[in-house]
Amino acid sequence: MFKFYIVFVLSILSLAACKEEKPVSKEIVVSKESDSLKLKPTVEVKTPQKSTSWLGNYSCNFLRMKDESADPRGWGMIRINIKKDSAKLGLDTYIENFERELKIINKTENEIIMSLKNQKDSTFIISKKDKKYFLKSNFINETVGENETYELIKE
Repeated sequence: MFKFYIVFVLSILSLAACKEEKPVSKEIVVSKESDSLKLKPTVEVKTPQKSTSWLGNYSCNFLRMKDESADPRGWGMIRINIKKDSAKLGLDTYIENFERELKIINKTENEIIMSLKNQKDSTFIISKKDKKYFLKSNFINETVGENETYELIKE
């Protein structure tokens, strides 16, 4: 009868664990007061690792023509839209106006590395530092003619 009771309790605990969709492990503890066995159910809960979501729109304004800072046409805008499996780059200036597909190469908590879809040597690196986002890109440096790091705003 005692064995039947243990099997019955284990069955109920297994059914309850299936409904909650959490892994359940069971420990058998021998009570010091008596020699009877007691079941002690324990639920294992895993906490997800902290990660930064890179999904979203990033943009920044920059001075495209250095000697024309008073002229609105001297300024440009960089736009990056990151989705789950893809990204797009937009560069709007008085001289350039285009949009390109990007390929996501690697993501970490503090950095995402992308490249142009058909040119793997043209890289875009967005890094996060103190809740600010910074863009370094050899493609933009070659296009604009300046070696810069751009501070992005996440929208």
